[in-house]
Amino acid sequence: MTRAMNIGFGTMLLALLFMWTTSYAGDVPLKIKWSGTVVETAIDVVDDGFGLPANLIDAQASGSFGASNVSVLSEFTPGMFLCDADGNGVPDEGVLPLVFAYSRPVITFANGDQLWGHVTEGRGCLSQITGYFTGEAEGVYDGGTGRFSDVSEATGSFVVSFEGNNIALPDLGVGFGAIRGEIKGRIEK
Repeated sequence: MTRAMNIGFGTMLLALLFMWTTSYAGDVPLKIKWSGTVVETAIDVVDDGFGLPANLIDAQASGSFGASNVSVLSEFTPGMFLCDADGNGVPDEGVLPLVFAYSRPVITFANGDQLWGHVTEGRGCLSQITGYFTGEAEGVYDGGTGRFSDVSEATGSFVVSFEGNNIALPDLGVGFGAIRGEIKGRIEK
């Protein structure tokens, strides 16, 4: 063998060893970009006295494990923090700080397998003037169907960032609009 072939063969063996240890550990990275619509529902999931209805997201996605659909039912409550886009310590005028009171995402992959999760904490800011919103959340996976039907094969955590435009809020006072975001995390098998 030539020296180049030895180096190539050694590199392949190291790569295979790394791939085997990664799959043996069962820690699979997950990264999904999604975009779709968000609509306000008539459902008040959390009886917190604020009367804010839950929102439903329906989005098309791509990334880890191929094409998928992301559906999320979330309800927010007013938050006790400043929405300060400029970072100058002055609250943005007409912007409502919100925290997640409830949120359950479902990722449905092209073959029908589903991955379920729930948000453990998160927050966002919604302009009551323009309808623009942005936010982030953290959560955990807690089951699913198909390859994720065994809870021990669908655990892990995720972080999601999102932004969008509530196009109906300024005119109609209700929630409907475009939303997009990215999910990053790990699934432990």
